Amino acid sequence: METGKHSYMAEASAYLRAVHMSLDGQPKILDDPLAATLLGPGLDKKIDDDGERLASAPLVKARSLIVMRSRFAEEELAAAIERGVTQYVVLGAGLDTSPYRSNHPARQVQTFEVDHPDTQRWKLERLEAAGVRLRDNLHHVPVDFETDSLAEQLAASGFDHNAPAFFSWLGVSYYLNRDSVLDVFKFVAGLPAPSQIVFDFVMGDAELNDTERKAMKTITEFVERYGEPWLCRFGPTELQQMLLDVGFSKTFYFSHALATQRYFDGREDGLHLDFTTQMMSAIV
Repeated sequence: METGKHSYMAEASAYLRAVHMSLDGQPKILDDPLAATLLGPGLDKKIDDDGERLASAPLVKARSLIVMRSRFAEEELAAAIERGVTQYVVLGAGLDTSPYRSNHPARQVQTFEVDHPDTQRWKLERLEAAGVRLRDNLHHVPVDFETDSLAEQLAASGFDHNAPAFFSWLGVSYYLNRDSVLDVFKFVAGLPAPSQIVFDFVMGDAELNDTERKAMKTITEFVERYGEPWLCRFGPTELQQMLLDVGFSKTFYFSHALATQRYFDGREDGLHLDFTTQMMSAIV
């Protein structure tokens, strides 16, 4: 990400969530009307002008992933609150709208939005321009994951290290080096039970067939052109062992097949997932 500018991928993710609301069929996988609001005026024309590209296989799979991962994380959050979690942390929040939607379970708990200072500054400007009111139990925490201490920055914003928390970490882990990812795992694993983290990860080449490796090469070249290269990839078995080794008691690999079965079977709008990026959950 270029210094002084917000994340291009954060904006692109919000755009694809807005496209889902505008173009894709019912039922919506993710009901997110605020994504369009934050992106500002002119969005309908942009979507119309972009119609051919949005119908292409790579963009269909990209928005399928983006809406699926948010839906899964939000369902897991609701279950975590039922288990007694009292804090919600959105790591690499981008233009995530979950804390601002009126019917979202996040409104029940202390919520911390964590992001790179440049992207967070831009988001706060977008929220103000859209007239979105910030609730009292919402905290914005600027963190550069490669240089700042997540624990220290959260504590300075009122996070309670003695209370269980749910962490949503979407679209971030693969932009960090392996040590930074491991540091986040260790931090969450050190919190009281039943703290939980849900995140997406990019599959390592050893997990892919030849066709998928070629597709992966195309994707990695694309993100590198925008200055946000993928630095960290895993196999699911390796990743689950890492999580157990740092102190989580239980992991759940929400695989491509499980996600397809839960959210995409029987749809008539052509939404479907790519194999390269998948979901993982771990509970303390």
